[in-house]
Amino acid sequence: MTEAKMKGLGIHTGEDLNRQSLAFLVERFGKSGPWYYAIARGEDHRAINPDRVRKSSGSETTFDTDLTAPEAIEPEILALADKVWAWCERTDARARTVTVKIKWADFQQATRSRSLPVPIADAQTLARASLGLIRSVYPLRTGVRLVGVTLSNFEQEIPLKSEQLDLSLDEASVANTVAKAPCPA
Repeated sequence: MTEAKMKGLGIHTGEDLNRQSLAFLVERFGKSGPWYYAIARGEDHRAINPDRVRKSSGSETTFDTDLTAPEAIEPEILALADKVWAWCERTDARARTVTVKIKWADFQQATRSRSLPVPIADAQTLARASLGLIRSVYPLRTGVRLVGVTLSNFEQEIPLKSEQLDLSLDEASVANTVAKAPCPA
């Protein structure tokens, strides 16, 4: 509904939203107006908790075209399951619940989940469970725009680790980078 209303007002992009005044947005979107105004300007004052407990981990992909053949969808599911399992291996996390997400060509969304009696112990089990879940929606009612694979119901709490890139350079690296930089014309 909001998308249709924004399009009707000529707001199609973040730039379009950024051009609107606070008064305009409040008049048309009520108490959500200030939030749209702030977010279009990169302002978000919600608290960040980098140490919260992770409840799930997943991966998803959006396709350039709607997929209609299981032969095209299933390799994508397997690739996503591999990505999720790689994360499990890196973090030594094990979970019992597998969820497959499907977004249809009409942008309706569905999920299928399965909880196993014990945590998933290997990539093959995750792959089989993921394939079983996607196969439960066959035959397809329409094309598939997006699929995802997620694990949840971890056997132990997994802290959500903040990953900050180390962008610091030692003095020699800075001097070397500066020396190689082209002079402005």
